[in-house]
Amino acid sequence: MASGFRTADGTYADGSWELNIRVTDLPIKNDRGETVSEHLVPVLVRSEDSVGFAISRLVEALKLKFDVTQDWSGYEMWWPKKNKWLMNSNHALVREEVQADAELWFTMRHKTLRIQLCDLQYANIRVDFSSKVFTAVKEICRFFDIRRPEELSLLRVQEKRDGHKNSPQRSHANGSSYDEGLIAPNVLNPSMTPTSPYTPGSPMYNTLTPKNKGNSPLSANSLELLDAAFINPRVLTKSPLKPSPAALCNLFRPKSLHDKARRNMGWLDSSKSLMEQGVKESDTLLLRFKFLSFYDLNPKYDAIRINQLFEQARWSLLCEEVDCTEEEMIMFASLQYHISRLAENVTEDFNDDDKNKDIDEALHELEDSLGMGGNNPKGDITSVPELADYIKYFKPKKLIKSYKKHWFTFKDTTISYFKSQEEAAAHSPAIDQFCVKGAEVIPDVNIKDNKYVIKLLLPTHDGMTEVGLRCDNDAVYSRWMAACKLAAKGRTMADSSYNSEVDNLKTLLKMQKTGSGGTHSVEGSGTVDNVNIEPEYFIARRHLKKLGNKHVVKKIQESVTYYNTYNSINAKLAYIKAWQALPEFGLTHFYVRFKGQRREELVAFAFNRLIRMDPNTGEALKTWRYNTMKEWSVNWESKNLMIHVAGGDDVNFLCSKQSPKLLHEFLGGYIFLSMRNKDNDDRLDEDLFHRLTGGSIDHEK
Repeated sequence: MASGFRTADGTYADGSWELNIRVTDLPIKNDRGETVSEHLVPVLVRSEDSVGFAISRLVEALKLKFDVTQDWSGYEMWWPKKNKWLMNSNHALVREEVQADAELWFTMRHKTLRIQLCDLQYANIRVDFSSKVFTAVKEICRFFDIRRPEELSLLRVQEKRDGHKNSPQRSHANGSSYDEGLIAPNVLNPSMTPTSPYTPGSPMYNTLTPKNKGNSPLSANSLELLDAAFINPRVLTKSPLKPSPAALCNLFRPKSLHDKARRNMGWLDSSKSLMEQGVKESDTLLLRFKFLSFYDLNPKYDAIRINQLFEQARWSLLCEEVDCTEEEMIMFASLQYHISRLAENVTEDFNDDDKNKDIDEALHELEDSLGMGGNNPKGDITSVPELADYIKYFKPKKLIKSYKKHWFTFKDTTISYFKSQEEAAAHSPAIDQFCVKGAEVIPDVNIKDNKYVIKLLLPTHDGMTEVGLRCDNDAVYSRWMAACKLAAKGRTMADSSYNSEVDNLKTLLKMQKTGSGGTHSVEGSGTVDNVNIEPEYFIARRHLKKLGNKHVVKKIQESVTYYNTYNSINAKLAYIKAWQALPEFGLTHFYVRFKGQRREELVAFAFNRLIRMDPNTGEALKTWRYNTMKEWSVNWESKNLMIHVAGGDDVNFLCSKQSPKLLHEFLGGYIFLSMRNKDNDDRLDEDLFHRLTGGSIDHEK
């Protein structure tokens, strides 16, 4: 007890006062024999006392009152009214502005969180609620053996219009329900042999994963230490075709761009803790790929990562988050059907031949990287290849897009066109020419209508000018499309990736042809496994309603024979690459109001550009590429985001419905990833990432 008497304001003569601290997660029986998990304990402190001193006085009071002796290292002080953690035990109470009317919580940092993975499976895991979301995502990804955690984040579950959360119904007394898609505890096996060097517990894990900077040891918030168990990779590399009923009921099916913008408001702030953002124990959060710029998808180490990415792509197409044509949908469905057949038939046994094959592949990769491969001719590097073909062209700013055929030449990053091939050979002046560097390249292909169009959005002082090139066949389209993609990045056809890009485009078009039933002859279709196909798990509703169930099943079974040579990983990679080639791939929409405008518009973040969009039609009004952005800043009070772009075309808009921090993260994150992909830097520089995404911002000031 404090010496002296108590004054009218509640303080004692020596300046001490009572601080009420609520202790949670401490089951103790009260006088009536009931088990109570929360207890309000008053302790005597002074304003100059530290947070650590208050905790020590609390522990003494608990020992005297309840005879409790336990390890309190997993507990921290939380202030609900101020919505912040008092993590620094050396700070004085007066510095933290704690007074006698405050009620603090002494609660466990690690709490159970219900995570829905990209394949719509649920898992209950323990997460540090006091660490930043970026750190928590790293730990979750390490637990699930997913590399490149900076590409993922947590998305808050969207509430239904009736006000109830989209969380699964729990039928068991313990709060879990295995028939609702929860990964059962029996998949956590401490004695399991890790499948890759990136699995926690592997001898090579510590040498291949990024180190924590500083000399501090691995903290107790590591899920690896908390759970002492590994996820069975078969659960996450072979996801169920049909998710749980709860997951199906809560699928996000946007009807407009407004729905997508509202959904994206749910991304958590990576620089704040879960508790600071209102996340409570046992809440459901979605683990999703946030930055759709994927680095180093390695089949040898990324089986789980590739499968989760494939599942996110699959459900984005089935739920029509990303639109595609009928032929493309059949192609995706056939690939998915082939993958599902392999998942039922392929075993997990690995023999010595597979190991020797891996060694041979590694040696070939090493030879190729050193330029020693015998089948890797370098060719003539002194000359830059050129393209020349008759191509149909439509001029911009025309109400009716009428195509006219001209002779086009493509040299370096510049496209020129002439009336005829003879005029070009005679070195006559070109009708016009334009530079593709910095342009936006959009495919517009319809196999059924023999439509192979390349849309180019060329940067001008007045914004982006649209140009259309219509090729006669898929071979011409593949060559010109590959050249345009490279030229947009400032590279020429002399780049080593040009030929592989042409081959990838040809393969993609060939797969779409099989989906449309055009040129591919089905041989051995009678040998296709008689697996029951439920079309609603393969085709989006819009296409299914148009084509009908029987026609869809027939198309899938006819075209699946094209993919018989693909193994599971290669088929998933082909699916992901085809998904990335769609015009609407990777667009994340947000509400904004541009400077000088009264009505709200949308901006969409893509992996390489920022787009100003019409919220009603989805038309791209203006595009700014990240490589032209010099700097940006945020006015946190007015919620204005200002971007300085090369050429004086500055961008200034107000974040009307969401925090500017969210848009700041997307902008900085994509710029960081584009820098890493350009430099081919395998290291994750957390300091640079946090600086670009605003992770170092002190939100308390």
